[in-house]
This record gives sequence, C-alpha cells and structure tokens, in this order.
Amino acid sequence: MNLIRAICPDSQQKKDMRLLLASCRDKEPLLLSIPEADKDLEADFLLLYDNTQLTAMAYVCFPDNSMCECFVLVEPSRRRQGLFSFLLDHCLDFAEAREKKAGHSIDFCFLVDENTPSAKAVMEAIGGEYWYSEYKMERELTAKDQHLTGDPLSIRHEGDGLYSAILEEAVIGTCAVLPSGSEYYLYAFQIREQFQGQGYGKKFLQAMLSLLSHKTQKVSLQVSGANYIARNLYKKTGFRTSESLSYYLY
Repeated sequence: MNLIRAICPDSQQKKDMRLLLASCRDKEPLLLSIPEADKDLEADFLLLYDNTQLTAMAYVCFPDNSMCECFVLVEPSRRRQGLFSFLLDHCLDFAEAREKKAGHSIDFCFLVDENTPSAKAVMEAIGGEYWYSEYKMERELTAKDQHLTGDPLSIRHEGDGLYSAILEEAVIGTCAVLPSGSEYYLYAFQIREQFQGQGYGKKFLQAMLSLLSHKTQKVSLQVSGANYIARNLYKKTGFRTSESLSYYLY
C-alpha cells in the first residue's frame, strides 16, 4: 500500500478520486462530491493506493482555528480491512499537530452523507456524536431569470461581493456572493428581523437571481437542516438539494 499526501491533486489523482466516488455510489446512495482543492484553505488529500488502484482516500481541512473537518471514502470491496482506521489515524495526527501549533484544543468532525448506511454505521461504531446537518442546494439560471423583479426592493452593491436590499432608502437585508469555479456561491443571505414574514426574502432572492443570471448559469448555497423557513424559501424559488451533509463530532 502506498499513501500519498496531496495538497493539489494532479489530473490522474483527480480521475482516480472520481472513479472511487463512482464505485461508492454504485454500492449505496451517496450525494457528497469530492471537495475541490482551495489554495486559501489549509487542507490535504490522503490517497491510499494498492499498486495503481486508489482504494481509499481522506480529505482533511481546517476551515478555522477551532475546527478540523474530515471526509473519508473506502472502495466497497476493500472495507473492513482497516483502511478507514489507517487514514483516520493520519487525520488525527494532523489535528494534533494543529492543536500544538494553535495552543488550544480543536473540534474534530466527520462530514457524512445521511443517505449512506455504511457511513452512519461507521459513526455509530466509533462513537461519533451527531452535531448538525446542512444541505447544498443548486439552481440553474436562464434568460428568463433576467426578468425577475425584486419590486419594491432595489439592490445595492457594497463591494467585495456584498449586496444590500434597499426599501425606501433603508437597508433591510444583505447577501454575499462568491465566484466558485463556473458557478456562483450565495451565502449570508438574511432579512432584518423587523422585515421578516412580509415576502421581502423572496423578493430579495429573486432580485439576486436576476443579477447573477447575467454572470453565470448556476448558483449554489448551503442551508442548515434546522432552518426550515430558509429551506422552504429556496425550494419555492427553484433551488433543489444536490448534497445532504451531516457533521459528527469525534
């Protein structure tokens, strides 16, 4: 077995990871995708090869100084052979090194697809504690979206990807947008409390979709599983769930 640590996987390694993911998806439901390498995020891909076949992989990243996130895939025919434990030990070593560097403890959590029975079984076996869930939602944009209206709201660009919803010269909501590959990622979408429940959220979102339809053909976002109001709003405006992601503390 050969373990390769890759910060930015090459084209062959990316192909191997896609094949591993496809093999896992053939075995059971799995919506999660392989994370993209991000130069602004401290992260590593651990690739475990048996000759030329990628049999297992782990992705470990540190989104901030208090959190370590881990995502593991093992080829179905190679499960129950200690490969998961082998990769987990290396990920824990990374987390321990980060703790020493930071001078404080950090939370270690797994990214798990709730639709995948084997992943949930592993979390139960190792004593993973359910923390919370998120959903990635996507929406295709077309020329029709260019004609969506946010009336009576107007949109003001504040710079650095931040937009405000304006009602009679007052800022009643904000939203941030970030280019992500060929699509745009929408986040921090909110309406101020005193203006909630009046339809302004939908109007603001429609206005943002109209604006973004001139820039891209797809937008995506993430929403907490507990935020039923937001999830319902996104569904009503055409977003569909593409990934189901749960976090388990270890």
